[in-house]
Amino acid sequence: MSKVKSKGNETTELKLARLLRKEGLKGWRRHLLLPGKPDFTWTRKKVVVFVDGCFWHGHDCGKNITPKTNHEEWASKLKKNRARDQKNSRLLSEKGWTVIRIWECTLRREPLKALNRIRRALNDAG
Repeated sequence: MSKVKSKGNETTELKLARLLRKEGLKGWRRHLLLPGKPDFTWTRKKVVVFVDGCFWHGHDCGKNITPKTNHEEWASKLKKNRARDQKNSRLLSEKGWTVIRIWECTLRREPLKALNRIRRALNDAG
């Protein structure tokens, strides 16, 4: 687990960064010191985006990725991760931020859907 990077993951945030650049969405910054350390932040619009890996954040997307060993330990860890994600989203929302969470599987299967969610939030923010 110590080899898992918290930044620069190829299937999540780097993929979205390439998509944002390709589609010409500008003005974002990476890893600002806000609750949860969002992957992408538009400070002027007060919009943050988290790109969550399906395994690490406990997404039930149909991929059978339940660990076979130490099942209880992993279940506890993933439950804590989900609780932490909810807490950070709530804290940011209370401070006036629009919080978008994009799942790794959505980014892989429907990248334009993820991009459109971000565009709508940025347009709604004025």
